[in-house]
Amino acid sequence: MKLFHCISAIMLTLGALAPGLATWAQESSDATMTVHVVQRGENLFRIALKYDLFAEDLAAANGIADSDSIAVGQRLIIPLARASHRQSVTHAVAAGETLASIAAAYEKTVAKLLALNGLDSADLIYVGQVLRIEAGAAEAGAEPGTALTETEPEPIPTSAPRAGIRHSFSRFGEPTGNFTHTVQSGETLSAIGLRYNQTIDALAIANRIRDPSFLSIGQRLIVPGIQLPRLTLELPAIVTAFSIDPLVFEAGRSGQIELITSERVAVSGRFLGRDLRVIERDNGLRHSVLIGVPMFTEKNVYPLSFELQDERDQHFTVAATVQVMSGGYGRQTLTIDDSDLLAPAVEEEETALLTGLTEPFTPLRYWEQSLSLPAAAPINAVFGILRSYNGSPFDRYHGGVDFTGAPGTAVLAAADGQVVLVDRLHIRGNTTLIDHGWGLYTLYAHQDETFVELGMDVASGQMIGTVGSTGRSTGPHLHWEAWLNGVNIDPMQWVQESFS
Repeated sequence: MKLFHCISAIMLTLGALAPGLATWAQESSDATMTVHVVQRGENLFRIALKYDLFAEDLAAANGIADSDSIAVGQRLIIPLARASHRQSVTHAVAAGETLASIAAAYEKTVAKLLALNGLDSADLIYVGQVLRIEAGAAEAGAEPGTALTETEPEPIPTSAPRAGIRHSFSRFGEPTGNFTHTVQSGETLSAIGLRYNQTIDALAIANRIRDPSFLSIGQRLIVPGIQLPRLTLELPAIVTAFSIDPLVFEAGRSGQIELITSERVAVSGRFLGRDLRVIERDNGLRHSVLIGVPMFTEKNVYPLSFELQDERDQHFTVAATVQVMSGGYGRQTLTIDDSDLLAPAVEEEETALLTGLTEPFTPLRYWEQSLSLPAAAPINAVFGILRSYNGSPFDRYHGGVDFTGAPGTAVLAAADGQVVLVDRLHIRGNTTLIDHGWGLYTLYAHQDETFVELGMDVASGQMIGTVGSTGRSTGPHLHWEAWLNGVNIDPMQWVQESFS
């Protein structure tokens, strides 16, 4: 199923947005992403050329497996940060490869690869040779200050698909080997280290990397010091499958756990000090859990436990340990004129309200495999950035994704659901909250107008309001949040990934 749904005719296209619109955004004038609406005659390759990207950049950013599957009207995330801060791309020559075949794979010319690698002939390459495919920003003559630094890391765009892999336990098996990270387009060793709380030196030593500036797309890096999930008790015979996805949970993001049993059982669970909402499926034989990890959860290994009760009142236990890591978020310093809205009591009251509204669990699922984007507009602030307001400590974070847009730009429901809040809040201004079932909610803030009412059913892509600047905002934009079982989570993960 495609990740994005067609836009309604009332939406503005990107070409209609006013010049300099990014400066109206609440927090930052430098957009890290934008949204492209697919036009007739366009394909992924042509769209990538418009933004100085590789086609695989767009495919990875949008979770597209088949490049021929895009449709007219589809909204594609364009990772501008990757284009403007492109890092060196390298390729290790494998047996049977030629310079021509490598060039074709990366959509380059043989002449460009010859020049980039200082080769006089295509016949000079050898197995194991590391070729430069794309020059880094410094090599390409980028402006000073574009390089990433350890003290001021660039936030990792949350649109990038995570490297998490589902791990299934056998009854006696334990995971073996090291935890690895697969390098994505635009990633640096510094950014990867930030994500896993590792230094560049630690990653370089663990992976025998001589030059940290050269990484290959698809390269698998060992990340030291991370524990894979481990069973602390043998799986009972009644459990035929037990899986955890991803292998390592990240603060501020979501994970999924599944138990499959040979007969009907009642299941309850607990993780991070919270009772888990267990979804019964397939006549009580499949048990799914969606977990939102609170943003400030400390890096540590935490116990996960399930209690099972069969129809004969027999009890069984499944127990494991799961590591939680930082999400690799950056930092941002902001100045807000209205200091009254920065009062902790105001934030705590509004957070408590939203937590209470998003804790109820609706057993009916309205959403499909993923969420749709709520606006056809550039993204200029991503989830999770730690913030300092008016010189305060970095003890708060950006709880959503910001879409820049002119006043009146359409705000769209990200999935089918039911409206559970339409109100004017102190910080978020005119706000709409939609329940999508199975504990998932989305929130739309700072709206100028709202077009729905409490209790109304809405459809994915339906216009529910317009972009505005109400509440704690320095200019017109849409602030979009996601909540899972009362926990604020990264909404872009639900755009990129399928939870079903």
